[in-house]
Formats: sequence, C-alpha cells, structure tokens
Amino acid sequence: MKKRIISVLLATVFALSVIGCGTKDTKEQDAYRQYGITCMESGKYEDAVKAFQNALGESIGHIGEKELDICFYKAKAQALNGKTKDALATYDAIIKYNKDARAYYLRGDLYMDMGEEKKGKADFESAVQHGKKNYEIYIGIYESLSRHEKKDEGQKYLSAAMEIKGDKPEDELYKGRISYLLGENKDAISYLEKAKEHKQMLASYYLGLAYDANGDSDKAKKCIAEYIKSGVATSYDLYELGMQEMQDGNYKNALTYFNSGLELEKVPNKQNLMKSAIAAYEYSGDFDSAKKMMKEYLKAYPDDEEAKHENTFLETR
Repeated sequence: MKKRIISVLLATVFALSVIGCGTKDTKEQDAYRQYGITCMESGKYEDAVKAFQNALGESIGHIGEKELDICFYKAKAQALNGKTKDALATYDAIIKYNKDARAYYLRGDLYMDMGEEKKGKADFESAVQHGKKNYEIYIGIYESLSRHEKKDEGQKYLSAAMEIKGDKPEDELYKGRISYLLGENKDAISYLEKAKEHKQMLASYYLGLAYDANGDSDKAKKCIAEYIKSGVATSYDLYELGMQEMQDGNYKNALTYFNSGLELEKVPNKQNLMKSAIAAYEYSGDFDSAKKMMKEYLKAYPDDEEAKHENTFLETR
C-alpha cells in the first residue's frame, strides 16, 4: 500500500502513469533527455523542463535509476528557470520515494538560496544521514555554506568527511581534495600524489591547485597540463582555472582554459565560459576576437541585456 501511494505521488509530480501495463520507449526517452540537456546548455531552461517531462512520460508505470536521473535534471532546469516551487516539488517527490541524499542536499541548497536557512541546514543534516560515506555530499554542503558566508560551518562537514574510513585510490583522491579545501596543502599533496600513482587522473587537477597554493607554480602548471591532456577535464574545472588566471591578471592563460572548455563535447556552463572569454579578450586588448565571440554569444543568448550593453561598447572599439 505504501509503495502504491508513493507511486501515485510520483505520478502527480513527474507525470508518470501508474495505471495499466504498457512498456517504456527507451529510445524516445533517451532522445528527450539528451534534448533537455542540450537546451540547458543553451540557456533554454523552459524548453529543457518540457523535454525532461516528455522523457518521464515515456516511462509508463516504471520508476528506475534513469527516471530519477531525469528528475534531477528537471529540478535543476526548473530552478534555473526561476521556478523554485516547482523545483522544490520535484525534490520533495524524489525524497519521498527513496530518501535520496543528493536530493536532500540539493533541496537544502535551494532553501539556502531562498533565505530559508533553517530548512536548508535541516536538509543538509538529512543528506549526511542518508549519505554518510558520500564525499560529494559533504563537499557540496561545504560549498553551499561557503557561498552563503558560512564557511566555518561548512568546514565542519569537511572535517567529518575526513573521518570516512577507506584507503582505496578514490578515498585518497577525495581526502586530498578535502585537505586542499581545508587549507592543508601539504596533506593534500600527499594524498593526491598517492591517488595519481593509482591512475586517478582527476588528482592532477587538484594537485595543480594544491601546489599553486603551496607556492610551487612550476609543479602546478605541469599538473594542470597533465590534467587537460588526460581527457577527463570538465568544462566546470576549466572555467574555475580560467577564473583564477583572470584574478591574477593572466588573461591569455585564462583564455586557454576558457576555450579548452568550450571545445569539449559537453559544455553545460557554456554561457559562463563564453562571457568570461569575451571579458578576457577585452582585458588582453584583442577586441576583434571579443567582438566575434560576442556575436556568437548574442545569437545563443539573445535575451542577455547586460551583454547587449557590453556589445554597444565593443562596437566603439
């Protein structure tokens, strides 16, 4: 009976039918899901929500890992589209279905953005309770609290994550990453070098950050170069590296990272990468390249009023 009630709830929120037999159309579902992701990458969040809803509609009376994955995408698109209540409803349904730790964390993050700190922190505690060995949950909570000027509280979650037992290469990677976030750079380097020895290529990225923070810029550059060549680089990581170079006034280096990110097959943060690259071109004095990319940007994101204003300035250069 309980399972039936939960399924009906999911049907209401996800538009999944629980009546009748039917079979799910995997190809159609995958096509809608991919189209939704493409829409998100282009900033077309309303279209993305519709696509994810259609993807869920192809799953008749069945809720599995793929459907839950689509629901997470849908909630993210709803939030990005300004439909906060809709996003909360989607997370609510996921949580009522299987008490997913990631759903608790993401809902908590959304509550923090809304200024509902008490609800946000309660969700963070629930996320840890249901994902005690999930390093990403602890790191995500830290990042959310830091973003909301509660870094000290966030560091407590990082310290708790360091208590997770495990000596596998993946554990070394995460503990190195967390040590770096805690400012313990020597410990971070020790963990990450071990992870790198065991072919954890992402370790090169964090090693670059740790070496740089520890004052060894040569080793930092070498590690970052290894990471980019490894094929595991994400557009988010490359964006962060580019922004660090921007802060240091190294605009040409920043462009290397931004453009490398834009060349990847999957670029969910394409808009941020393009805007940052345009700024880097301007700061470096390459106004022709800035104008060219701005033209491409406005074609992809025609509703960006700030970019339109900036384009007016560029036209005078």
